[in-house]
Amino acid sequence: MAMGSYKFGASVRIPLIVLDAGVAFTGDVSPTIKEIIKPNNALASGFPDSMISANEDYGTYYYDYSPDIPGDYIVILCYSYGGMEFSLIENFTVNPASSAIPRAEAR
Repeated sequence: MAMGSYKFGASVRIPLIVLDAGVAFTGDVSPTIKEIIKPNNALASGFPDSMISANEDYGTYYYDYSPDIPGDYIVILCYSYGGMEFSLIENFTVNPASSAIPRAEAR
């Protein structure tokens, strides 16, 4: 699932919800960001790293990341339960800084 576009310099919040048959899973799954692949195909440093619990009742977690170059990023997330590791993939885009002022356009 694509996470959208962000301006260069902004922090990106990477979310995760863990579901079991469509219901929030509230067991201990220890979610981590396994890797972040930068636009130049280099791996971001400091990973794997644990995600933060947003709401235990809804099985939601997040990780705040500050991209250092513009382009398309790939995020590999993992969590484990019952001796099995589950993986997910996310992606987002960081747009270069722009000095242009946004303007409204008539449709």
